[in-house]
Amino acid sequence: MLTLANAITLFRILLIVPFVYFIADGAFGWALAIFFAASVSDFFDGFVARKLNQQSAAGRLLDPLADKLLTTAGYIVLAIPRPHLPSIPVWLAALVVGRDVLIMLGSLVVFLKARRREFKPSVLGKINTFNELGLIVWFLALNSTGYLLVVIPYLYWIVAASVVASGVSYVLTGVRMLDGKQSEESTV
Repeated sequence: MLTLANAITLFRILLIVPFVYFIADGAFGWALAIFFAASVSDFFDGFVARKLNQQSAAGRLLDPLADKLLTTAGYIVLAIPRPHLPSIPVWLAALVVGRDVLIMLGSLVVFLKARRREFKPSVLGKINTFNELGLIVWFLALNSTGYLLVVIPYLYWIVAASVVASGVSYVLTGVRMLDGKQSEESTV
């Protein structure tokens, strides 16, 4: 069902195209402006859904999907080496995307084996999301101004540590979910 809240989320998904274009073109200031617009739309889709009672299953799927698509696209495009433009390390983009793929595959296994459908983000997962988004913002902002560029490599390691910590946390949660299902089956 296309509600106003879901339309705002779909708009955020469409913003990925100019966001990626501006990064690839080296127009980091414009890419940052698009990223900011996407962040504002993320706030408004949730606000509209609550205020107008437009919460839906489609919205619960689309909202985090839009966020992941934007983040993933950002990391992939920022990692592509381009002449005369800075890029993030490929290993960091692979780590970020690999964690998300691992979580999706793990969620599928948990669903198929334990029939669990509710997967709530952990505190470490929220911290990781904040760090991942923060790196995109700081990378674009600092590279568009040319100031404090020495800070950026330290941000890579902060993101890498949070990716690993949250990934391990989610794997352990998934194992516990599967163990709980296996122990239920053995008592039946």
